[in-house]
Amino acid sequence: MRRYGRLHVTRAAIAFEHAIMTHAAARMPEIAAPLRDAEGNTVVTAPDGGLAAVLPWIDGETNRRDPATMRAAVRVLARFHVAMRGVHLAGGMRSTRLAGHLPWLRERFNRFASDPLLARALDWSALVTATTAATARVVPLAARLPHVVVHGDGNPGNFVSTAPGEVAGLIDFDFAHETERVYDLGVFLDEFARPRFAAPLDLALIGPLLDAYASEAPLAASERALIPEAMVAHAAMLVWYVVTRHGERVPGDVGGAPVYAARVAEIVAQAGAIRARSRAA
Repeated sequence: MRRYGRLHVTRAAIAFEHAIMTHAAARMPEIAAPLRDAEGNTVVTAPDGGLAAVLPWIDGETNRRDPATMRAAVRVLARFHVAMRGVHLAGGMRSTRLAGHLPWLRERFNRFASDPLLARALDWSALVTATTAATARVVPLAARLPHVVVHGDGNPGNFVSTAPGEVAGLIDFDFAHETERVYDLGVFLDEFARPRFAAPLDLALIGPLLDAYASEAPLAASERALIPEAMVAHAAMLVWYVVTRHGERVPGDVGGAPVYAARVAEIVAQAGAIRARSRAA
């Protein structure tokens, strides 16, 4: 049984995630659909009053980072994107675009910079500059970018592996939403192209991982051109998310956000090299 936190989680949000999982599970074996009760519900009330769901167990382990498993994981991600083709969300629910999301993040960083409790916590100017520059690169190519329902949190902890190179499951759809497909690739590379969580990027991994993805779902040149910007969008989103969540509990606390701010700075500094490694062979 999976229990959902009491804060910021609604029955509608969980039902959305379950609908995505159910749709994908009918089209690929690596995703398990939540089980339904006698009335057909996937979201149930736990004995303690919180919300919960019962999910099939996927045997294996998470957090593998060996090259074979990383390539297998990105191929699973590609098959998930293929499975979600043609699924579009009504009314803008859980739907965004990079050309809108990046400026939205920039404005949040401006607000943090003007907050006396946060002004000195991080280099907000650098984050504003990074998201502004990323927006400028995304906008001219925005109309050419394929969009789909993405997983949104493709880190090693969400891929279940039974052996090196064997991925049995993709789990945890809390961050699933509709956006440009390249965003999910930015998430994946920002998380997997590092030997450890807080380690620098291993640029040599970028090309092989993108090629592994493209073996299942061909990539457009416009997507390869915007890999650095997608990575910036992911790392910057995590800065905002962590600062916001920690600040709700302790005003002025930024938690682990400095790690993600450092990632933004690293990606910006390495953008040219990342772009070069992202080009098709």
